[in-house]
Amino acid sequence: MHELNELELAIRSERHAALASDGVPYTVTTVLDNDTGAFVFPVESSALGGEESVLWIPEERNDAMQILVMLEEIDGERSASADRWRIYHGSPGQSHWVSAAVLAVRFGMMVADAEQIELTNALAADEPRLCKKYNADHELLGRAASTMDPRSKGEGVLVGVDPMGFDIRTRFDIVRVPFGERLTDAEKADAKVQNLLAELAAVG
Repeated sequence: MHELNELELAIRSERHAALASDGVPYTVTTVLDNDTGAFVFPVESSALGGEESVLWIPEERNDAMQILVMLEEIDGERSASADRWRIYHGSPGQSHWVSAAVLAVRFGMMVADAEQIELTNALAADEPRLCKKYNADHELLGRAASTMDPRSKGEGVLVGVDPMGFDIRTRFDIVRVPFGERLTDAEKADAKVQNLLAELAAVG
């Protein structure tokens, strides 16, 4: 179980990936659908319709995580997950959107089926409230992000909270702050976010 938690955290911590559609690579940036746990991202139309689709995280290389996915085209103008992607990443460069359902994951010597990994968000109903609460202090978020990743400068925006941690958007990238445990209770998650932000900002 510990290894599966580490695998989930690794997936949640990385937004950059390479989609290999029948072996042809496409660089993509992703978010996870709160309700289904599928990856959602815009992509070139030529990536659609392949017989085999694999996400390499963070990119196609020997030590990358490999996730076998099933692509389904979605309406990027009406999808809540596409809106979530825009909150994380801004304006998309492509007009075709897909939902990529996880079938299996391989990372090093570990292999897991989709049923073994929990990528849905038990805190989805409380996520907007938590983001609004902590986005009252963008400077605090920026200092916390800078402590986690010194390449991040300036203010930050809290864009997502899930049972494994939270994400701060900066001008550099998305910075992941892990909880160090799984929290499915919103009040406990709220307290954890508050404590971690205070601790990290004090260091930064």
